[in-house]
Amino acid sequence: MTDSHRIDASVETLYAMADEVNSKPFGAMTPGYYLNEELVKTWENVIISRFDSREHLIKCLLASCYIPMYSMGYRGLPPIINDEECIDGGMTNNLPTFSDIRTITCSPFSSQADICPEDLSTRNVTFANQNFKASSENLYRGARALFPPSRNILKQYYQMGHDDAERFIQRNIIT
Repeated sequence: MTDSHRIDASVETLYAMADEVNSKPFGAMTPGYYLNEELVKTWENVIISRFDSREHLIKCLLASCYIPMYSMGYRGLPPIINDEECIDGGMTNNLPTFSDIRTITCSPFSSQADICPEDLSTRNVTFANQNFKASSENLYRGARALFPPSRNILKQYYQMGHDDAERFIQRNIIT
């Protein structure tokens, strides 16, 4: 697996980022905050796994989290990679899978993903190639994805994600 100290350091970095965003006057909407990508002209989903340079990797990372209108306002231009405007691939395919290998899907939303929260709702809605449970909990999670919660709530989410992953491993007898 990986060194638990590195995981702890990474989690602490994410908590610190959320603390910084929450300290700003307008939170995530404060100007100045900027991976599966999507070509804007064709809405074609593209998976990138090889990077020509560090700069190419950084552009791909920026594009992978670029949400139109939210990331840079309504006048903001998406990152350009290989002469193509690219945005977050989750806009058309939030859970890409591969036909030649087993893909374990993971989602912060209650859905049909392998690892996800379990809500009681029996109604479903499909968006960006992902089937979600139609629940108030998922609406709340969506809002929290755009506007980071406090560190205490992030810690609860981290624990819930850990518990969801553990449940998947136990149900599928993965060792």
